[in-house]
Amino acid sequence: MNKLVSIIMPAYNCADYIAESIRSVQNQTYRNWELIVADDKSTDGTVDIVRIMAEGDNRIRLLETDRNLGPAAARNRAMDVANGNYIAFLDSDDVWYPDKLQKQLNFMEANGYSFTYTAYEKINELGENMGVVISAPKSVDYSSMLYRGDPIGNLTVIFDVDKLGKFHVPSIKRRNDFALWLKMMHDCDRAYGLNEVLAGYRVHAGSISSAKRRDLMKYHWVLYRNIEELSLVKSSAAIVTLVLFKLARLTNEMAQESKNNRRVVRAEKAEKSIGDNNLKSTIENINEKTRIDFSRTAEADLAVANGVYNKNESTGDDMKYAEKQSS
Repeated sequence: MNKLVSIIMPAYNCADYIAESIRSVQNQTYRNWELIVADDKSTDGTVDIVRIMAEGDNRIRLLETDRNLGPAAARNRAMDVANGNYIAFLDSDDVWYPDKLQKQLNFMEANGYSFTYTAYEKINELGENMGVVISAPKSVDYSSMLYRGDPIGNLTVIFDVDKLGKFHVPSIKRRNDFALWLKMMHDCDRAYGLNEVLAGYRVHAGSISSAKRRDLMKYHWVLYRNIEELSLVKSSAAIVTLVLFKLARLTNEMAQESKNNRRVVRAEKAEKSIGDNNLKSTIENINEKTRIDFSRTAEADLAVANGVYNKNESTGDDMKYAEKQSS
């Protein structure tokens, strides 16, 4: 298979991470792709980085705008000009692992799936694994997503444009990716998951505060009532169920992260112990070598001393012999 994959990457003030994200696309084992970076009026040098990387790789395209319009508008601008048979998404601070596209496309082709996602893991601002894996359910439909929240990581989605066509992301400030998945579910009965970690989702300090969680619930309410046009009763029931599932998921993620932290601490202690033992061994080796060298030096000095003594002893005999001869 050699179909074109259009990768949609909205960008806003992500100069610290976007080069790494783009390189993760360039490192894909599947080579037939185009990366469309839709910049949303960045002010931190993001555009300059993308331009430089695009000069060295004609598969990278940069879209600029004269004003900030938000991530939904950026994604829509990119999808409007996409030429691919498939569309995939990657935010400008996340990363793909090298065989992500190849494995997921094979999964889709082998099973005839038109809308898929994968498992992913969380990484910190330094790109280090946090020990938290978000598994991919075998499949989801509209109802399960509505009541259980969004099990689909935006950075993992690929859908078949030839089968489903293109979609516009609903224009809401937050959760517009979830809004898109719900919208797509009206035309696609089910999405299918490949439960293999193929991407890294970057978590920034303060990104999961309780205040932000409350804001997310507000946007879910707007999504259910205004975008999906659900009844008051159905929206309320969906929100309550969603909160319960979110809490269960958060508890699981915190347990994973805590377990990973303990593993890291144990590894650091073990490394320190090994380092201390190596240092001790090195000191012992130095001491042993010093003892050997000292012993050899002492032996040599003794040999020299004996030689001098023997020589003096010999010289004394000769003098005595000479004296005898003279007398």
